[in-house]
Amino acid sequence: MSMGRLLALLPILILVLASCNRQHSCNNLDIGAIVGSCDIVRDTFASQPILPLYQGNGRFGACFSKDGLQYRPSDREQEQIYGNTSFLHLEHFTRGKYTTDYLLPLCRIYWRDALTDISNYQQHQALYDGTITTRFCQHGKAIELQSWFDPVSRNLACLTLHSDKDTTFHLVIESEPLMNVHYSQAIPQSVNISHEADLWRVELLAGETRGTYYVATDADVDAIDGQLHLSIKGDRYIQISYDEKPAVDTALSLNQTIDWWHQQWQKTSCIQFPEETAQKMWVRSIYQLLSTCNDDKRGLPPPCGFAGNSWPFAFPQDLSFIHAALLASGHADIAKAWVEYFAERTEGMKAYTKRLQHCEGIMAPWVFPYGDFEGYHDPDTPNKFYYEIHNSGYLAKMAYETSLFVDDADWFHQNAEPLIRECAAYYKSIASLEDDGLWHLFIEPSMGQDERGGFNQKDYLCALYSAKYCFEKMVECNLDDTGEYAKMLADGLAFAPLLSEQGYYYSCKGSGPDDFGHQKHPVQLNELAYLPTEKSPSDEALTAYRLRYDITRDARQPYFYGWTLGEFLLAGSRIGDAEGWQYDWKNLLQSDYVDPDFIQVYETSRTHRMSYYTTTNGLMVQSLLANLVSDWYGHLDIAKCYPWHGDTTFRNIWSALGVGYISEEKAKVTMEAWRDTNFILMGEPISLRKGMTISRVFSL
Repeated sequence: MSMGRLLALLPILILVLASCNRQHSCNNLDIGAIVGSCDIVRDTFASQPILPLYQGNGRFGACFSKDGLQYRPSDREQEQIYGNTSFLHLEHFTRGKYTTDYLLPLCRIYWRDALTDISNYQQHQALYDGTITTRFCQHGKAIELQSWFDPVSRNLACLTLHSDKDTTFHLVIESEPLMNVHYSQAIPQSVNISHEADLWRVELLAGETRGTYYVATDADVDAIDGQLHLSIKGDRYIQISYDEKPAVDTALSLNQTIDWWHQQWQKTSCIQFPEETAQKMWVRSIYQLLSTCNDDKRGLPPPCGFAGNSWPFAFPQDLSFIHAALLASGHADIAKAWVEYFAERTEGMKAYTKRLQHCEGIMAPWVFPYGDFEGYHDPDTPNKFYYEIHNSGYLAKMAYETSLFVDDADWFHQNAEPLIRECAAYYKSIASLEDDGLWHLFIEPSMGQDERGGFNQKDYLCALYSAKYCFEKMVECNLDDTGEYAKMLADGLAFAPLLSEQGYYYSCKGSGPDDFGHQKHPVQLNELAYLPTEKSPSDEALTAYRLRYDITRDARQPYFYGWTLGEFLLAGSRIGDAEGWQYDWKNLLQSDYVDPDFIQVYETSRTHRMSYYTTTNGLMVQSLLANLVSDWYGHLDIAKCYPWHGDTTFRNIWSALGVGYISEEKAKVTMEAWRDTNFILMGEPISLRKGMTISRVFSL
């Protein structure tokens, strides 16, 4: 990077997390204004279906439609072009078909009658405050609604309504008597409503699943056929609280919600980009991650969060894409809680692996249960994709990287070490040394990360990367007591037999050249995007990156499956390809991978119903951060991939290298170590003891 580019980036403040409790502050950026510039504001009531807006607190959430509430039953088929609108809570689930756990929709709130003759419309999602406000007039009568999910009292959702005192509006709160759940399940549900003093208690029974929520309101309420019908006149409030009575009033809830969001934004990485779409995607992705994830260990969010779209269960692989973004953007508390959650279930995962694959260690489940591992996927999983054997490397990576930020030996031994050990033990148990002198991986049943790469194949490339990563961490963390992992690394894993004539690796032993152009996911980029197994980009990965649009099915259209384009972007950031990154970024819109307003990401191009795919948001946050500060290869690069024209200002980007960076004047960077550390800064070796500071002045 030229010094001129570095100067263009200043003033810079980068602060690095020393422990999960350490916080810093800086007043050189107006955080509220930067976040507020990306608010979602709509001034016209759309007659056609439109993307609903997403809210949540990491435990409880929903999407809200253009009318400030959720889809009416008669509108749902038309409106669901952009996904669902219903309340979801992480603790409201059932163990259903294939003995798998599924989140269940809790309830919906909607207008009883269709809205007509709408004027003076505005809908405003205030990202800095965590609220959605919708205003309009119907037949000249004004109403204003504001909604939020309380991130302090996390079982609580609130709605306030302000209308003319001489006009009555009618709402319905409904829990569905028949729920259509993943894998073609139609689950009947009984609804029992009772009145307790100033509260309405709604008890749900779906199979063996029981759930209760409370509705507190000062509106007039009638219970009719398992529904609550509310009449709104003047100023009214509605509280919906899962499993407990509301503990705070609406005014206090709003205040603590706004205060919480302000605190989160202040500690989060803040970036001012010179390009509008990057700015929108940065702020809105962070908002979506914080709405979807928290540190309370009540459960893990599904890929589309509380939008209720696609999958009602959590994927550890997808979480690992978000986990790295949380660490780098200042939210190691959430990342730490996830690793502790996994570690507490180590024995359950080992028993699960033993039962399904008859081997040692942990095959990280493709889908994680909300309940116990006892009986989970017994006698078998729903389909072959549940045997994707690369996932254990991602679990080990989350454990290892979090331990660097926690920086506590006791925590490492209690939480990270068991996961790293058992994930490495899994790959060792399915590895065999063959006549070519290399360690090969094979087990039945098994599947690769490229879901079109075949079932029960030998040497899935993704699994080889994961095994190599786990073995390296066993050695690096002094856990290789017998030296067997070091020997396996010295012998080598079976990458070489996968080498193609073009110079990239095939996705598995059985794929060969016929797989070229047909892959759903470009697993050849894993070492650039997901698992740092190399000290610098390998020739094979660089070749795969150059051929990424040719390797991957339909990418030239452009059309992308799942998180593929997110991986393209992150790989480009890591190797410093600013031109290629710009090309991929433009394809976000051209491939219909994001909505035209850059509010969210679809799970796959053109699959509008799969909106709010938080998995890819995690990759995009990582990519935007890595463009500015990259430590992927164990040394620090500033602006390694800078694709924009104009200045960028940023602060609070967090790195595992153990130093904080504070720019106090133009072109001067001061670094303070929060632990003993050695690293390379722009090619210069740096060695610091904890507490030491060092400054460097850059000039043209």
